Amino acid sequence: MMGNAHAATGWFTGGMTGFLLSGDVGHVLVCATIGAGAALLPDLDTPGSTAGRSLGQVTGLVSEKLRDTSRTVYQRTATDVELRHPQDGGHRFLTHTIPAAAVFGVLALVVSLIPFGAGLVVFAMTALGLGSVLRDWRFLGPRRKRQVTAVVVAVLFGAGTMLVPGWGPAAWLVGVVVFVGAVTHILGDWLTRSGVPLLWPVVHRGKRWWMFRSPVAFHTGKSPVETGIKWTSVIAMPVLVVLGLSEFPPA
Repeated sequence: MMGNAHAATGWFTGGMTGFLLSGDVGHVLVCATIGAGAALLPDLDTPGSTAGRSLGQVTGLVSEKLRDTSRTVYQRTATDVELRHPQDGGHRFLTHTIPAAAVFGVLALVVSLIPFGAGLVVFAMTALGLGSVLRDWRFLGPRRKRQVTAVVVAVLFGAGTMLVPGWGPAAWLVGVVVFVGAVTHILGDWLTRSGVPLLWPVVHRGKRWWMFRSPVAFHTGKSPVETGIKWTSVIAMPVLVVLGLSEFPPA
């Protein structure tokens, strides 16, 4: 999937997680933006990705290190069957595994337990994710205006989480949403022809890095299915908010 489609699906699953585990409408909105950003994290193994370019040289360096780490882990854990025809082991390998998604979630939880840490996680994930979601919302104006909108919302959500008790989601919920967002990315790539190592580190048919893909897999960026998933996810979020308001009306 393309970055904006990943962000859109993370926007929905993050919001759904907030709805199911909290129910507070404000938390649903914040969790949605956290999920949108978290759904881009697995692509940190690619310096040229949206996540890899998000903080310039900082995330670019992180991406290079993650890619190198992925290659090293692949070389050290690949079975003899796989090493007969070795692959690069960089993109769509280590960071596209369920254990990696769990690591992303745990890191978010740990940072959120530090004073003001939750606000920083909310800000970073919101700026990254909402910026990608709004990329297709041309009705909001020029691209520059949409980017500014994403940053302003990220600042408000992050500051609110830092300064207003109970305004933002609890640290544990932030960690869960980041995990869910990363898993959403992995499942999104499972729908494409390249597939993902969904069972790693379990060996399947003699391979530890077996690339699983959906029986109805499509080409990334070339299928109306991807477009449909993206826009359905975007539209479903306001529905969640309405449901949240009806189920848990403001006091």
